[in-house]
Order: sequence, then C-alpha cells, then structure tokens
Amino acid sequence: MSIIFNINAFFSKRDLSKRLNLLDEFRGVAIVLMVIYHLFYSAAFLFSMEWGVKAYIAMTPIEPFIAITFIFISGICCSLSHSNLIRGVKLAFVALCVTLVTVLFTPGNEIYFGVLHLLSIAMIIYSLLELPLGRLPAVPSAIVCFILYFLLWGVPHGYLGVDFLKILYLPIQLYSSDFTAVLGFPSQSFFSADYFPLIPHIFLFLGGCFLGRVGKESGFPEFLKPLRVRPLAFLGRHSLLIYVVHQPAIVSVLYLISLITGNSAM
Repeated sequence: MSIIFNINAFFSKRDLSKRLNLLDEFRGVAIVLMVIYHLFYSAAFLFSMEWGVKAYIAMTPIEPFIAITFIFISGICCSLSHSNLIRGVKLAFVALCVTLVTVLFTPGNEIYFGVLHLLSIAMIIYSLLELPLGRLPAVPSAIVCFILYFLLWGVPHGYLGVDFLKILYLPIQLYSSDFTAVLGFPSQSFFSADYFPLIPHIFLFLGGCFLGRVGKESGFPEFLKPLRVRPLAFLGRHSLLIYVVHQPAIVSVLYLISLITGNSAM
C-alpha cells in the first residue's frame, strides 16, 4: 500500500487544473503503444527474434493510429503556443540527432524523415503562416484539411485516395529523387525506418491547429479537462523525452537478452 501511495504522490505533484488532460492521456496511450510497437520492430528486424516478427505483424494495423494521435494532438497544442518557431527549431535539432544516431548505430534502419522531423517542420511552417491562417474560418478550414488528408493519404505510395479507394495514380516522374521524399514523393531507392512526409500529414496537423483555435476562442469542451488517469497524463506530457530515450533503451535490453540466449543478430 505504501508503494502505491508513493506512486500516486509522485504523479500528483503538479497542478494540472488548467490543462486539457484528456489530450495528455490520449498521448500517453499513444506513447505506450509506440514503445511496444518499436519493441516488436526491433526484436524482429534488428535481432531476428521469431516472437518479435509475429508480434510486429499483429500490431502493424495499429501503427497508423499511433501516429495520427501524435500529429493531431500536436496540431491542437501548436495553436495554443506562442513560441512555435523556437519549439520547431529545437525539435528539428532533436530530429537531426535521431537521424545521426540511427545512421551510426543502426545502419539499414536509419530514420531520415520520421514523425519528429515532420512535427518540427510543421511547427515552423505554422509559425511562419500563423497570421494568414488566422484569417481563415477555423471550422471550414479544419474540414478542408481533413478532406485533403484522406484524399492525399496515398501520395507517398503513388496515388490519390486511400488503400481501399484509389482515385488516381500519379505520374512516376514525381518519384524520381530522394530529395522529394520530404514532401511525400519518395524515389524507389529511398528508405526511412520511420517515414512521415509533409504530404499528407501536414493537413492533419493543420486540421488540429484550426480545431485548437476554435477551442481557444470559444472554449474547449469540459470533458477534455478532468484528470482521469494520472500515469497516462504524465507519460503524455513527457512524450518527447520518452520518444528520444526509449529506442536506445529497447535496443540495449534486447542486446543483453540476445547475448544471454546466444542469439545475437546485430
């Protein structure tokens, strides 16, 4: 009982009455799922562990929803911040460090434009366009952004639409350079272990920004404010730190396991 009390006391230190705690909790769920997903990915592709392959395949359908949660909530939070340019530049530096670390320590599984790269560029773009975007009607603009998000979902794969509704195949000439991968037009030779190009994801981010502006101007719904699960909210508030440290921790643990079991694939 004393252990439980101490844990609750730890998570209760901060005044969270002014936060949108439900968003933190959703982000906390997403970060837990992301850590589990990367655990399975690393076990499968870095250490060739059979259980990791099976678990990774089973969890693959969930992966897009993890990313969608992060990007959408980040857009909402961006509309509430007054320092998006600074935040974007700092996050871009962190993303660059992630790239360097993966190039040096996990060759073949490098991350050249993952979710952190996307969010950093999206924050910078929003900060530079905040004034003109602020003149647009928030709700219709959010709807347009979400429509564009689904319409352009398949652009990185060569088509307009989604997997079950491919509207139009795009000219292959658009996918002739690795440099256009940032936009969403990767060449056949381009690879990034974590890949979230600006198209279509910038529109999900901007949709969140517009909805965040609605909440900022008219008031957010009350159901977003109560704190329900403190540990999840805690994880959500510290999601960037967890993102940065979780992969090295996972690889270290799996490496030790592989040494113990004599199944070292790295």
